[in-house]
Amino acid sequence: MRNWLLLSILFISFSACTKKANTDAFDTETWVADPDGCQLKRTEMIDQIYEVKQEVLGLHQKSILKVFGKPDEEELYERSQTYFIYAIDPSGDCETSADDPRKLYIRFTALGIANEVNIK
Repeated sequence: MRNWLLLSILFISFSACTKKANTDAFDTETWVADPDGCQLKRTEMIDQIYEVKQEVLGLHQKSILKVFGKPDEEELYERSQTYFIYAIDPSGDCETSADDPRKLYIRFTALGIANEVNIK
């Protein structure tokens, strides 16, 4: 009984420390409906990305998936770090693609916490 109580307290403590996504300024539906940026909707959302960029830092991968949906690409990096990559401008998978398309890169630590957000 004592172990269950201790586990419950630990679970509640860790749950309370999880950062919640405050991404009201971001239109998730529009973003997710434009995979690879083919419909140019993501290009029009660039200001929204900059508005929520700081809010994304510190979020867990599951929270990022709720905000941005499934990444267009995913890369594994050294020391179990992961990158989620989202095309902003039409990528090579679209009928017409940009010469040098911008992409949103979100890097996660080995624990799955977003610690870097860049647009390249």
